[in-house]
Amino acid sequence: MKPDVYEGMAVFRPPLVYELTGKRFTLAIDDGFDYTLFFRDRKTLTFGRAGEEKDFAYDCLKIADRCYYVNFEFDMSARPRLAYTLVLDLETSLVTMALSRLHVNPKIPRMPYVDFVFGAIVREDGTVPSVRHGFTSDLVRTAIDWNYGVFDIVHVYTTERYYRVSFTPRGLARVRRGNPNLMSSSKPEEKPKEEPAEKPAAPDVYEDHAMFVKIRDNIYLVNLLESQLAIRSGHGNSLLVLMDLDEMHDVGRSFGTSGEGGEENYTFAAFGVRHDASALLAKKSGYYIR
Repeated sequence: MKPDVYEGMAVFRPPLVYELTGKRFTLAIDDGFDYTLFFRDRKTLTFGRAGEEKDFAYDCLKIADRCYYVNFEFDMSARPRLAYTLVLDLETSLVTMALSRLHVNPKIPRMPYVDFVFGAIVREDGTVPSVRHGFTSDLVRTAIDWNYGVFDIVHVYTTERYYRVSFTPRGLARVRRGNPNLMSSSKPEEKPKEEPAEKPAAPDVYEDHAMFVKIRDNIYLVNLLESQLAIRSGHGNSLLVLMDLDEMHDVGRSFGTSGEGGEENYTFAAFGVRHDASALLAKKSGYYIR
């Protein structure tokens, strides 16, 4: 049966986590301010600089022991929109904050922008770690075939700043069954035999901006922007995922707008397997970005 609410890629999303309920943290963020984070109950948290705290509805997911993914936004009808995602690593007392914005570009208002700010969690004794999470090249040339439940897609992390999208024959067939026009803007690894010969050739390589942050060994926070899609169609999202490459699964959120123009910010999850994308990586990356 069709669900009453849009679930997007949330088919494999695990149950929300409530074990932080009642806990309060002070976050020393490297923007020069301290923030209060209080998980008031299962539905509401309080967050903000001292004296500027607001209540937010939130989702909390867990990727590994004492490592949490917290996503919230005050008002999706605000212009511009501002959403927060926190990765709280209680094992190392470190935090990464992602600030996601929409409706800030007057020419392409539905193009998302994401900035990372690093910081630490103030310990009970008042001390603050001096180290931080940080950008990494660990994933360069890694490719993973992610199964989101409703479709499969290969993400190829080509460099420290870019990613490519590809499909296995199985994944391509599956996604075309659900939306025959979805792949009109990018070329798969294998062209389906049933595709009409007269159809215009698809671009050779779809490549877009990405950011990769190392949280722990084999745990990474990855932001994939659909900026080129937004430039061409006026609509693109930010997919911000926290992945565990030991267990080969991730949790994340999609921020932006739906294809129908509605505001979007929901959490999801996927399972992955490593993929050989050497053929795609060998192609010149001149399309779109470089």
